[in-house]
Amino acid sequence: MNPRRLFVASCISLVASAFSFVIRQDVLPAFGTTFDLNATQLGFIAGLAFWGMAVSMAFGSFIVDSLGMKRMLGLAFLCHFFGTLATIASPFIVQGPSAYYILCAATFLVGSANGFVEIGINPLAATLYPKEKTHMLNVLHAWWPGGLFLGGILTIVIGKALGLGVGDGTVSKAAVTFGWQVKIGLIFVPTLLYGFLFLTQQFPVTERVASGVSHNDMLKQALRPMFLLWAFCMLLTASTELAPQGMQSLVLEKTAGINGTYVLIGTSAIMFTLRHFAGHIAHRLSPVGMLTGSSLLSAIGLYALSFAYNTPTVIMAATIYGLGIVYFWPTMLGVTAERFPRGGAFLLGLMGCVGNIAIGVVSPLMGSVNDKITYEALPPALQNQIVVNRVIESDKVKALPEADQKIVAQAQSEGAKWSFRYVSALPVLLIFIFGAIALSDRARGGYKPEVLKGDELTAAELASDF
Repeated sequence: MNPRRLFVASCISLVASAFSFVIRQDVLPAFGTTFDLNATQLGFIAGLAFWGMAVSMAFGSFIVDSLGMKRMLGLAFLCHFFGTLATIASPFIVQGPSAYYILCAATFLVGSANGFVEIGINPLAATLYPKEKTHMLNVLHAWWPGGLFLGGILTIVIGKALGLGVGDGTVSKAAVTFGWQVKIGLIFVPTLLYGFLFLTQQFPVTERVASGVSHNDMLKQALRPMFLLWAFCMLLTASTELAPQGMQSLVLEKTAGINGTYVLIGTSAIMFTLRHFAGHIAHRLSPVGMLTGSSLLSAIGLYALSFAYNTPTVIMAATIYGLGIVYFWPTMLGVTAERFPRGGAFLLGLMGCVGNIAIGVVSPLMGSVNDKITYEALPPALQNQIVVNRVIESDKVKALPEADQKIVAQAQSEGAKWSFRYVSALPVLLIFIFGAIALSDRARGGYKPEVLKGDELTAAELASDF
């Protein structure tokens, strides 16, 4: 067993997951052009990836200890490969509206791959580095924004090299389709690489199994009051971080005329850098203190982003938002591994499952808010003229007089803004929850990770959660 190689392969598998995310959000407008979809349907597609991730994590969390982390990551490889292949082929497998359902199924499969990756690499990192869980999980998950950064740049470069738009009517549907298919194909590169690295390595057993904690004791950890509260917080942190990021291209192109992928690249660079310093910050503030500050910045940044109307205001708001969400996902997992170690891979999987369910619900809700407010902002005459089944027909919009086209653009901008504005309320609630937990920790002597000692509960675990 080579721990360093296993950790590197884990990072690359997360890059594959990040590629699937950033490329999907980049090509969402092109999906709309190719399949004639509205914002609600596009939000549903974006959410399906997270539903796939939630289902695979719920399923995988129960069997990872018995199946083994290596086989779990083998499942991730198969789902990444065939899900990506089916996405590319979706316009050709069947014709007409049914192609949309092939795309939905393929998106769900790729999301399942991302879930199996998380189920495998999170307990692997906790097992390889038992004394540095929060720090090493942040370093590992630095490769999520690292993959977003790299994948975002590649999608932009490829788009410009092919001379393609993003479904804005400047090129044909066939050209737009070919463009997004090439971009989706990029997911194959890290997928094949991590598959090779994992298949050639031996894996350890999980920390929970090595410590002799029974299966029943593991399941009981999910009923601890503090874990239930922590899982609720995961609902809010995941929705704040990933739902808006997945809709950025769809929103910012309408509100500020900016490709959201550029914004995702910038915030990802911030996140990639800062996650490597998580251990130092956690030592000074405690992980829960970090999350309290993150919630404050996220609320300010996301709310400001809903008002951004040009490049400078978008950059300012997105920077604050990026600084806010940087530590959410990995620190939530790190605290889970440190405070509930007897729950092992099962609790880590449940946390990821809960987070992805939240994103799967919030993403289509954002799209629905977008459609509803856009429709209501249109004058009745234009509603009857250009809207068919809640879809604003782009061909009909182009046929309108210039003054009416501006009214439509303003309505679309208003709908897009509110989809961000609604979500910005979630981190406000987190400020109070994390703040209360941090104060409770301080009253009890500070944040203290729980350490497994064979099959015996430590004094810290025996103590009340509150």
